[in-house]
Amino acid sequence: MDKEGAGIVGVGAYVPERIVTNDDLAKIVDTNDEWIYSRTGIRQRRFARDDEFTSDMALAATKIALTRAEIDPKEVDYFIVATASPDNTFPNTACWVQKGLGLEGAACIDISTACSGFVFGLQQGAALVNTGESKTCVVIGAEKLSAITNFKDRGSCILFADGAGAVVLRKTTDKGRIVCSRMGSSFDFDALAVPAGGSRRPASYETVDQQLHKITMKGRATYQTAVRKFAEMAMEACKRGNIAPEQLSWVVPHQANEHIIVSAMERANVPKEKIVMNLERYGNTSSASIPIALDEAVMDGRIKRGQYVLLMGFGGGLSWGYNLIKW
Repeated sequence: MDKEGAGIVGVGAYVPERIVTNDDLAKIVDTNDEWIYSRTGIRQRRFARDDEFTSDMALAATKIALTRAEIDPKEVDYFIVATASPDNTFPNTACWVQKGLGLEGAACIDISTACSGFVFGLQQGAALVNTGESKTCVVIGAEKLSAITNFKDRGSCILFADGAGAVVLRKTTDKGRIVCSRMGSSFDFDALAVPAGGSRRPASYETVDQQLHKITMKGRATYQTAVRKFAEMAMEACKRGNIAPEQLSWVVPHQANEHIIVSAMERANVPKEKIVMNLERYGNTSSASIPIALDEAVMDGRIKRGQYVLLMGFGGGLSWGYNLIKW
C-alpha cells in the first residue's frame, strides 16, 4: 500500500452563465473571430454578472467539491484562495468563502501569483495536510477578470474570462496523491501586471483615466518565457517524480494560449493528445483555469485512478510552478 499523504479527494468547478463569443468582442474592439482564434485558440469565454463576484464563484465551486468528497463544510479547517481579482484588498476572498458557507474559525488566506496561483496554493495546502496543521484544506482558484480587463486593448481583452475551480485535500493512501511540487519566480514586473491600485500607485484620477487598474501584458515576452518554463517544468517533474515522460497520462496546464501550450509540450516530448485544453470554450481564467480543466477531465472520465497527472501554471511576477499527482 502507498504511504499516506496529502491527496485530492474532491473536485468542483463553476463558470458563469453568460457566454461571450469572439464576435461579441468584435462589436467593441477592432478584431474578429478568425484573428482571435488563430492567435489564441479561443472561441468564447464566460463573464460573470455585475452582481456576481469572485467569492461567489469560489463558493459555488467549493460546495460542489465538498459534496463530491462527501465532506461536511464544518470539517474544513483551512481555505486557500488563489486570485488576481479579489473581492477586496481585504478582507481576503477566502474569508468571504467561509462566510458564504456559514462558518467561522478556519484559517483563510489568499495567494496572489496570478495564473500560477492555483499550483502555489496546492503546494501550500498539501504541506499543511502532510504536517498535520490541516486535516481538511480547500484550495480554490477563482477569478472575475472581466472586472479588471481593459476592453480598449485588443491584444489582451480577447484572452481573459471568469470562473472558479476547487479541490479538497486530505491525507489519503490511494487517491489524488501529490507526488511533488516546485515553485519559482523572477522579476519581470512589466510583462504581466495591474500597475495601479496598491501602495506603490494608489488610486487617483490619473491612474483611473489611464486604465492602470486593468491588466497590462507584453505578449511576446510572456509567450517566450512561458514556452520555455512549461517545457522545463514538465521534464523536471518527471525526473523528480522518478517517472518517464511517457508515463504521464495527462498534462493540465494553465489555459493561457493554445500555441504556448502545444509548443512547450512538443519541447518536452508530450503529445498533444495528452494535454487537457478547454480554453476554446472558457478562455484564460488565470488561477481558475487549471482547476476548471482538472474538474472537467476528472468528471468526463479522462483522468482515471492510478494515472500520473501534471498541473503547470505560469503567471505574474513572473511566477511558475507545477504539481505532479498520482491520481
